Amino acid sequence: MQQQSTQTKQELIPGEALIYERANGIVYARYRDAPHNTKPRWIIGGDPQGFIPGTGMPRPEEWVYIQQCTPDWKLIQKSDKLREMYTAFLIEQDKYVTWEKLNEQQ
Repeated sequence: MQQQSTQTKQELIPGEALIYERANGIVYARYRDAPHNTKPRWIIGGDPQGFIPGTGMPRPEEWVYIQQCTPDWKLIQKSDKLREMYTAFLIEQDKYVTWEKLNEQQ
């Protein structure tokens, strides 16, 4: 993701206030005040592997064994519950993508 960087303690700007954010089990830091607040946030803690990127869904343990990630459209069309869940996922994904685009423009 573009929002992540590999900032280390040596690169921190002394005396600059930080804002801490938590998203999907990951803790980020970013600078609070201009002109440094345009720099992307970076991971400082949490479990980056614990969630599916771009979603609030926990990553299943068997995630590494899944080879086919495309949805089964026929199955989704047959099941109202699956269609409802997949639609909710797409809406959340769209919000995430929009948020990322807006964050890049700042």
